[in-house]
Amino acid sequence: MRLETGLCLYGSDLTTETTPVEADLVWSIQKRRRDAGGFLGDSVIQAELKEGAARKRVGIRPLDGRTPLRDHTVLKTEAGEVIGEVTSGGFGPTCEGPVAMGYVSQNVSTIGTALIAEVRGKALPCEVCDPIFVQQRYLRAL
Repeated sequence: MRLETGLCLYGSDLTTETTPVEADLVWSIQKRRRDAGGFLGDSVIQAELKEGAARKRVGIRPLDGRTPLRDHTVLKTEAGEVIGEVTSGGFGPTCEGPVAMGYVSQNVSTIGTALIAEVRGKALPCEVCDPIFVQQRYLRAL
């Protein structure tokens, strides 16, 4: 269920090498701190905010019933160029099908981009989608 709502898992989707810009978690840094800096890693984050990160976290929707899994899947373009990796994958009970999340090169991160997930040597057609597969439908109580 965490995968369907686009939540990251530390150790899989987030590591010490992942920046908040790559993971699309810039909202977690106060605007004042983003602008002024003064925290560990501020130079890297501010540079990525200005110039863009090399990779981006995206949702991955397989086009058939197979599921791309972490550590067994390499993401490629249709031309065969390696462009990323799957960090989480599984069956989404709300989506009633396989869902995955991973990092791809910035130039192929547009929603709807066709990808090939190579799962243990077999090609699995996929497409880039929003990492939030299921939108929230609850209201905060006052």
